[in-house]
Amino acid sequence: MTVLLIDHIVVALLVLVLPVIDFFFIRERAAKIRAGQTELRMKLYRNILWEEWVGTIAIVALWFGLGRGAAELGLSPRFGAIAWAGYALCAVVCGLLILQARSVIGKPDTYADFRKQVGWLSFLTPHTDREMKTFNAVSLTAGICEEVVYRGFLTAYLMAWLGAPLWGALVLSSLAFGLAHMYQGPVGTLRTGFVGAVMALLYGLTGSLWAPMVAHVLMDLTAGWMSHAAFSDSTPDNTSSKIAA
Repeated sequence: MTVLLIDHIVVALLVLVLPVIDFFFIRERAAKIRAGQTELRMKLYRNILWEEWVGTIAIVALWFGLGRGAAELGLSPRFGAIAWAGYALCAVVCGLLILQARSVIGKPDTYADFRKQVGWLSFLTPHTDREMKTFNAVSLTAGICEEVVYRGFLTAYLMAWLGAPLWGALVLSSLAFGLAHMYQGPVGTLRTGFVGAVMALLYGLTGSLWAPMVAHVLMDLTAGWMSHAAFSDSTPDNTSSKIAA
């Protein structure tokens, strides 16, 4: 990969500009949702869908338009002993996510504790059936788009521009991934950075984005399912939402 000016511009937008814009926009939207304007949660989901798909499609189009290969972006599956170890680790991660979801869903005695754990981020998680359906699309979007952008494009860029080894580039891309979620506050940023590190490990072992994509999608889906179970309203039309104490 030969790094061009357009690559520097894309990375500047990705690492410096968009996280700041999202920080103020999402914080402002969160305040309104927590103040009772819960209809804005659906609008926030639509904003996420639009922003992530448009940005990812633009990056992928640029990538292939410049004659770069799918393997370098992490889109070609790889096999071998180390890769199979990575796929096995992905299966373990997915199994743990499902077990975690089963420990909450359908068990009302766990809901109060779960709502406390979600805390301030309850503005972002689905509370109603309608929100859950759209959040499923958000989960699929985040799992695909964020892996392509951070583990794929950004890692390749860092390796080419800095001459960094794969694992060094993955560490840096995980830090950038965490900073992109700084609207969640210091703890949320660190937690997201850790999640990015797990996805980076899966990418590094398997040599492709498919394992981290699967794990990322399932992680977001199960978080949504647990939130919906814990926060969902008990009224027949299920149109309002409970706010965490």
